[in-house]
Amino acid sequence: MPDWLREIDHTADVGIVVTAPDRDTLYARAAVGTFRLLTDVEAVRETAQETVTVEAGDAEALMVRWLSELNFLHTTRHVLFRRFDVAVSDTQDGLRLEATCHGEDIDRDRHPIYTEIKAVTFHDMQIRETDGTWEVQVIYDL
Repeated sequence: MPDWLREIDHTADVGIVVTAPDRDTLYARAAVGTFRLLTDVEAVRETAQETVTVEAGDAEALMVRWLSELNFLHTTRHVLFRRFDVAVSDTQDGLRLEATCHGEDIDRDRHPIYTEIKAVTFHDMQIRETDGTWEVQVIYDL
């Protein structure tokens, strides 16, 4: 597991704590952390790309929308991603995230599926920046 990612147990759910040097990397690493809960991301090839754009009123809502959209794509299109090029920008009404997601369709012979994420929650989520390090805790309903 990378040093910027830590998995935490949370009652019947699971969570991750992610750190990053900047806001864009924080959102990208949270996505990688999400897919690490789902599968062995090292087995995922970068043979396809998906563009994802989400907007929200604040940083925490943007994180929930972002990870929820990725989980929706995983569940409905049967895809896995391993790398994310993310750009977060301020808008008049909040924040906008635009990303290129790199991955491939699920191959049951190569991709073990560890769990199913029912929902990304707001529980105990707070995105903060301290001394140039960004951090977020994300709890998932399994």
